[in-house]
Amino acid sequence: MRTIILFSLCLMISGLGFAQQPENVEKGDTFTLKSSSNVKFQSLKLPKLNFLVKQGERPNYKKLNGLEVEVVSLEETKKGTYAVLKRTDDKDFFIHRKTLKANLEKAFSYGELE
Repeated sequence: MRTIILFSLCLMISGLGFAQQPENVEKGDTFTLKSSSNVKFQSLKLPKLNFLVKQGERPNYKKLNGLEVEVVSLEETKKGTYAVLKRTDDKDFFIHRKTLKANLEKAFSYGELE
């Protein structure tokens, strides 16, 4: 009986942690991209490194850390809510990449958007 109560309590606490979904994100909101030192971004849809090399870019995902981004639009899919992000200083993320997509649920749970 005690294990059932503890298990249900743990489920409820973890549910509250995931309940902080970004429901109030709107077009025009600004965020900062953050990543840990060893892990690349997990919620962003980044171009593959070989495509960047073919386009003449030196691939470096670390330069995205600390960038200010703005939400251009929101897209609802089966996999979740995606935000189309652009830089606030109107530069490109990579060559030929003005925008990136981010899964909002994953981005806020991993702490990649602040």
